[in-house]
Amino acid sequence: MKKLILIFLAPLIFSCEGNSTEESESGNLLENLTFSVDTVVVNSGDDFLVLGYSLGSMMVSEDKSRLYFFQRNPLVMVEVDLNGLKVLQKAEFEAEGPDGVGTYLGSVALGPEEQIFISSYEVAGLFDKSGKKIKELQFVPEGIKPDLAKNHQAIFSGSEYDFGTGKLYAQPHFESAGEYVLIVLDPETQTGKSLPIPKMKIVDDFSGIFKTKSGSSTTMYYYGQMRFTSRNPSQLILSASTMSGLYTFDIPTERLEFVDIQHQTVPNVMNVPLNKNPTSEADVIENRRILDEHLNYQEVLWDDQRQMHFRFGLKTFHGENPTDPKSYELYLFAYDKDFKVLGETRMENLKEMPRSAFFKDGKLWSYVNVEDELGFAVMEFKF
Repeated sequence: MKKLILIFLAPLIFSCEGNSTEESESGNLLENLTFSVDTVVVNSGDDFLVLGYSLGSMMVSEDKSRLYFFQRNPLVMVEVDLNGLKVLQKAEFEAEGPDGVGTYLGSVALGPEEQIFISSYEVAGLFDKSGKKIKELQFVPEGIKPDLAKNHQAIFSGSEYDFGTGKLYAQPHFESAGEYVLIVLDPETQTGKSLPIPKMKIVDDFSGIFKTKSGSSTTMYYYGQMRFTSRNPSQLILSASTMSGLYTFDIPTERLEFVDIQHQTVPNVMNVPLNKNPTSEADVIENRRILDEHLNYQEVLWDDQRQMHFRFGLKTFHGENPTDPKSYELYLFAYDKDFKVLGETRMENLKEMPRSAFFKDGKLWSYVNVEDELGFAVMEFKF
């Protein structure tokens, strides 16, 4: 097994008066945050892994002992033992045909009996670990707009699946739905229903496209913001990079509500001047720069050991030239299970955004490529 050096960063970052989990007198749990990082490398055996910028479509078992991710070209699912830090097996999946999963994977999820949910532009279904389709989950639902019901790509690609209820949950883009909604799909009854999420409009308020044509070809330049769908054991969490507030959807009761989160040290809503009618590539690049330099909230992460949610915030600063290196400011926010703000801080000496991150045993694991080997930076927070 390969093991990389241990890197302890705590002395370089924040002063810390003990490691109490009690909130400080200021009420900011993260006021005296320190952290250390242990970088570990997975033993891939005699085989090699095809690694990219992130792990892409990935899933972690409920007990956090296994991680699964998909390589592309060919499409192969890799199973990793997170305790033993070794690759257990690889299974090739088909892109097309009766067991096909499509070309670009969206959401994936692992069930209690190791069934795998996969959604893509073309497919939504359950598969076993060898790549054989077990159950088709696409259908034309009654109860939603007829045109949208027939638009499988809009309602199924990127959808989430709950193995307990057997239902799917989707956020179709406004262009397809004509409204901002969360759609609940029930394959057993072949029905669907739409729940309004109007505050997600803010994502489109800061997104746009500039198109140019040359003969028969069209080039599109895009700027925009992100939507995220996260999970804890009983909830879906719908959030966006543009605002601190978010929607929670309680899976058992199907209760949807907006949580208006208010931080004290950073903006809670994006409010920047953009050129909403760009007429050149330069206009789009300038819009991207403005958006990147504002605080962008990241996906919500659930720490089952602490029973807390965490979320990073990111500011990205571009150089004068496109080839210049970027620099970053990172922030960390902590919430209780009901999204009461427990703490917020700037991560002064964290230089890059954690990628493909998840919590295991109270520590944050994030993907790193270590000389073309699969590695993880294992970060321990102390507060």
